[in-house]
Amino acid sequence: MTATARARLKAFIAVVAWGGSLPSIKAAVAEVSFTTLIWLRFGTGVAALLLFLLLRGRMRLLPLREAAVFAGLGFLGVFFHNALQAFALKTVSAGMSGLIVAANPIAIALLGALILGERLDGRKKGGILLAAFGVLVILSKGDPGVFLRRGYSPGELLMVVSVFSWGLFSVFSRKALRKTSPELGMAYALSFGWLFATLPFLFSGGASEVPSISAGAWANILFLGVCCSALAYLFWYDALRELPASEAGVFLYINPVVAVLLSAAFLGETVTLSMIAGGVLVFTGVWFVNTKKKPSPSGEK
Repeated sequence: MTATARARLKAFIAVVAWGGSLPSIKAAVAEVSFTTLIWLRFGTGVAALLLFLLLRGRMRLLPLREAAVFAGLGFLGVFFHNALQAFALKTVSAGMSGLIVAANPIAIALLGALILGERLDGRKKGGILLAAFGVLVILSKGDPGVFLRRGYSPGELLMVVSVFSWGLFSVFSRKALRKTSPELGMAYALSFGWLFATLPFLFSGGASEVPSISAGAWANILFLGVCCSALAYLFWYDALRELPASEAGVFLYINPVVAVLLSAAFLGETVTLSMIAGGVLVFTGVWFVNTKKKPSPSGEK
């Protein structure tokens, strides 16, 4: 398997893990606040990642300038991004939040072109738009007019801000990873993100919630921390180091598809024809973005 193929596989695994985090989040917040959940989630993620680095002998101190860069990335993509979404989800419907977050790949592609100078050819543009259309088909359940028959809340505006916070995190991370290994960079970013989450956790009285957390909630928190934070973020950094931001970002379109499949498997929700059609469009779009057009035998362009 080539390095590019491994990077694409890791991007796929990361977004599947993030798509599968919703049931665990719902179960955990039935017992703890979002503030406590974020702090415990990233705390366990940091512990798992640091243990991995220590066992592999890869832990080392970064120069102050590099550490400062990952401190900023930890604030932007770990603490700020997740805090925005956690706060917004109190008022935003699941369908509309899914629609807004589905704009992530487009934001990443545009920011990658503007900040990193990454080129978007016609094939990539077409794949991004095709996958975006597939997400709209899934979320609208075959009725696009549903998005026009409603108003917009402040929470939805926060979700829009979170789209750009993740886009900036991904683009600036790709730039930072030119000097730093993905596992070390992610360890620093995740650690700083967790530290930034400590103040809200302490001031909101989160410490008083910890002793009463049940074993079931702890299982969900550990899953979110180890699989959806440490491993998923690390795999995402691995992918960003190898792939252009637009190619890695388009994998995020898979999230709604994963959500639909998990809802059908664990919540008994019906899978409709529009959902299947949308899922096919999403995967086709991802395929277009991540495959290159083969040159003709004669060398014609």
